[in-house]
Amino acid sequence: MPNSHAHDVITVLTAVGANVAYFHYAPHPQPSLAVLFTATYIFAGYACAGDLDLDSREFRRWGPLRVIWLPYQKMVPHRSWISHGLILGGVVRICYLIAVCALLSWGGLKAYSYFYNPSLNPTAITSEKWSSLVHLMRSRPLETTALLGGFILAGTTHSLSDFIWSWFKRCF
Repeated sequence: MPNSHAHDVITVLTAVGANVAYFHYAPHPQPSLAVLFTATYIFAGYACAGDLDLDSREFRRWGPLRVIWLPYQKMVPHRSWISHGLILGGVVRICYLIAVCALLSWGGLKAYSYFYNPSLNPTAITSEKWSSLVHLMRSRPLETTALLGGFILAGTTHSLSDFIWSWFKRCF
């Protein structure tokens, strides 16, 4: 498999290639969507791609926040269809990250309400915010597609580079 430096180079080069293709083939390209896609793609490629199930460079890039990925490492076997599935791998990681953020938000609100404001209802606040997020995603489908596409395609690129490298080593 390519090492982490090779994966980083592949991430940058494929992000550039995706932008060239977008501006060449899209009937009405929007620079803001390209920036959103590229930022998400590079973030996901550098910090959320397929090797989070190992003590990898991606994992260490999270710094002290890497503890949020420890349950993922325990649950997901390396190079399984869950971590390295072409589409599913990215979908699983984004769902995991969203779930962890939701739990941390709810827990933080719960602690705040316990210590500082007992009348605060964390469940009502978090469900209201999630409803707002869903509404925002529905009202901005192009931006949502750019965000999700960038995140998922970065994982797909990581997995494809692993598969191609492994195939190449077996054949030659």
